[in-house]
Amino acid sequence: MRAVLKIAAIFAVLLGIAAVAAWLADRPGAIAVEWLGYRIETSVGVLLVALVLLVAVLAALGRLILLVSRGPRILARRRELKRRRQGELALVRGLVAVAAGDARDAKKQAVAAEGATEGSPLALLLAAQAAQLNGDMAAAERAYHLMLENDETKFLGLRGLIVMARRRGDNDTALARAREAQALRPGAPWVASEIFGLQAALGEWRAAEETLVGALRHKLIDNAEGKRHRAVVLVGQADAALARGDTREALSLAETAHTLAPGLIAATTRLARLLATSGKLRKAERLIENAWGESPHPDLADAYAAIAPEASEEEKAKRLQTLAAINPGARESRLLAAEQSLNLRQWAVAREALMVLVTNNEATRRTFDLLAELERREKGDERRAAEWHEKANSGEGEPRWFCDACGHTPAAWAPHCPACHSFDSLHWRAPGAITEILPPPTAPADGTLPAAPVVRAG
Repeated sequence: MRAVLKIAAIFAVLLGIAAVAAWLADRPGAIAVEWLGYRIETSVGVLLVALVLLVAVLAALGRLILLVSRGPRILARRRELKRRRQGELALVRGLVAVAAGDARDAKKQAVAAEGATEGSPLALLLAAQAAQLNGDMAAAERAYHLMLENDETKFLGLRGLIVMARRRGDNDTALARAREAQALRPGAPWVASEIFGLQAALGEWRAAEETLVGALRHKLIDNAEGKRHRAVVLVGQADAALARGDTREALSLAETAHTLAPGLIAATTRLARLLATSGKLRKAERLIENAWGESPHPDLADAYAAIAPEASEEEKAKRLQTLAAINPGARESRLLAAEQSLNLRQWAVAREALMVLVTNNEATRRTFDLLAELERREKGDERRAAEWHEKANSGEGEPRWFCDACGHTPAAWAPHCPACHSFDSLHWRAPGAITEILPPPTAPADGTLPAAPVVRAG
């Protein structure tokens, strides 16, 4: 439609020109000009054509002068647009290189992007990520500091500096930076979680609990997660109270923690031990027995054995057999029962419990080790014991505590990982997941690491 209208407009203009030419041809007329001794005579049509040509020449000349005067600015603008396009392309390539883990190309593209964009926020972020990928933490920190000079990127720069401080173990600096970030964006859930995790890592349990309560009040954290986090904080407070000899406060804190998160094994075991210390032995036993009925765990068995420290070895073995019988079908119950049957020289009972695990394909290294010990102690059969030990060497490993943030395997649960100080990151599970064969994360593309991962299992 537009093409038709354009053709029609051109046709109308040509018709107009033709009509004017015909009108002038019918009225030729003559014009004479005398100036400085010269006389010029011409027709009206020729004069009009000459005027039109003169206007066209003057217009072209004016355009040429304008082009010459504006030329440098136009060329500069074109060069700027070309450089910007090159900078944007370098940013894209650099971010792809960071995601691919290509440290050399990431650094190359970061230099190109920074030069082309004159230190734009995205270029600074790419420079920081490339530096971290190359292990140049000083350069990464400089880039994040430069981001603090721009109001638009200050929050992101603070986030990067917090992560770097946490990675080098400087939790005090990280906490100070987190408070700066909170002042910029009070409603950011990540900031509240970061401050909470850092306070917990520093052992500032009361401050951590206040932060958590505030986050829950402002709905910056899910209610279920908040309960779990608060229970872990209370366990930390109970440990601190016990360390300074305040058993009564430790007991109160442990009770509250267990009420908030009954499935948190650490809360259950600490409460049981504190109840036993206070002379409430039967209450402590019921607590462990109820927990064992829900989810058997070696820490529960250890706490149960500790309730009666004066008992003989035979009495302890019988007590633990009673605990195992509460949840007889569980793998941990069968292993506990087998161990105590070995201690009581009840060979047939021990063999039955262990062979059920073998038959059900639930056997682990601990199962085969116990079978080897059974062969050795019951029959003195070293050959058969060696066969079971060989199976143990290739068998599935036992569940243990793993840090979901760095893969560390501590001997016991704690509120935060002893290696990376991540809060509530220890998870009881069997080895073999991908997190055990990967190195600890260096730095995600957004410059962050999880501050307080939530673990559902005890």
